[in-house]
Amino acid sequence: MKSVVLNAINDLSAEEVTRPTVTTGNSLVKILACGICGTDRHIYKGEYPSTKPVILGHEFGGVIEEVGPGSKFKVGDLVSVDPNIICGECIDCKADRNAFCPSLTALGVNINGGLAEFVLTPDTQIYPVRPDLNPLHLAFIEPLACSIRGMDLGALKGGEKVAVLGGGVIGLLVVQLAKLAGASEIVLVTRQKFRREVALQIGATRVIDPKAESVTDVLSGIDVTFECAGAVETFNQAQRITRRGGSIIILGLTAAGTKVEINPFDLVVNEHRIQGSYLNPLTQSRAAELVGSGKLNLDIMISKVVDLDGVKAILDAEPAEGDIKYIVTLN
Repeated sequence: MKSVVLNAINDLSAEEVTRPTVTTGNSLVKILACGICGTDRHIYKGEYPSTKPVILGHEFGGVIEEVGPGSKFKVGDLVSVDPNIICGECIDCKADRNAFCPSLTALGVNINGGLAEFVLTPDTQIYPVRPDLNPLHLAFIEPLACSIRGMDLGALKGGEKVAVLGGGVIGLLVVQLAKLAGASEIVLVTRQKFRREVALQIGATRVIDPKAESVTDVLSGIDVTFECAGAVETFNQAQRITRRGGSIIILGLTAAGTKVEINPFDLVVNEHRIQGSYLNPLTQSRAAELVGSGKLNLDIMISKVVDLDGVKAILDAEPAEGDIKYIVTLN
C-alpha cells in the first residue's frame, strides 16, 4: 500500500509498504481523510520526538475495511480514530489523566499513522461517526478534541471576555467553541487577513492585526486567553492582556526546548492561572458528536486537498498566506 514515511529528520517520502495484517483487538481502517498538522511539521524537522521510520498522520478517519475476531465493529462503519493509545492500568490512566500515561503511544508519531491507504487501529481507539458525514470532516475531529480539552480547562460559564492568540485551525475552532459556550466577547489575533475575515464569519466579535496594532495596548481585562500560536511573543502577550485572576490556556505547540520568561512577582500579584493543555484525553467522542451535529463551520477552514504525493511539498514549505487546513484524501 502507498504511504508517507518519515525515515529520519528531514527525510520524508511517499513509498510502498506492506499492508497490515488484522489481529485480535484491531481493525483495518481504509483512510478517507487525514489532516496535516503543525505537529507533523515539528516531527519532520526534528522539533518533536518520534519513532523513525514511521508513517505520519494522526488526524484521520475512514471506513473499516476488515475487523479482527470478536470485534464490536463491522466492515463499512465510518469511523474517527483517537491516535493516543494508553495502557489503562497506571496511576494516571486510572485517575483519567490519560495524556500522562508513561506508556502512551501515538499513531502517526510512535507507530504507523493515517498518511497511508490503510491503518491497523486498536479497537479501543475507534469512534463511529454518522454515516452521512462529509469524509473531509474526519480530519477535524482530533484537533477539535484537543480544542475541547482546552475549553474544559478554561471553564467558561458564559459571558466571559475571551482572546484567542493565533488564527490556525486550533484558534479558529476555539473561536467557535467559545461562541457555543456563550462568551460575550471573542477577540481573534492573527497576522493573516484571510484568517481574520474567517474568524468574523464564525463567531469572533473583533479581530486584531498585530502588525498594525500593539496587542497589549489595545487589549486588556481578558477573562480567558487561549494561546494557540505556539510562540514566545503570544505567550508574553497573554500574560499582559489577561485580567488579574484570569486564566491563560496554552494550546499552541512550540519547538521542544523553547524558553520563555515569567515574572514570579507578577504571577503572584495577578493570580494568573497559566494552564497547559496536552492532547485530547476523554474528549474524542464529544468531538465526533459535535462534528456530526453540524454546529461548526469546518468547510470554511479547508484550504487545500491533496493526495499522498503532495504531503512532502506541504511540509517542506511554510503555510501559504491565507491557508488554514490541508487535508490528504485517498478515496
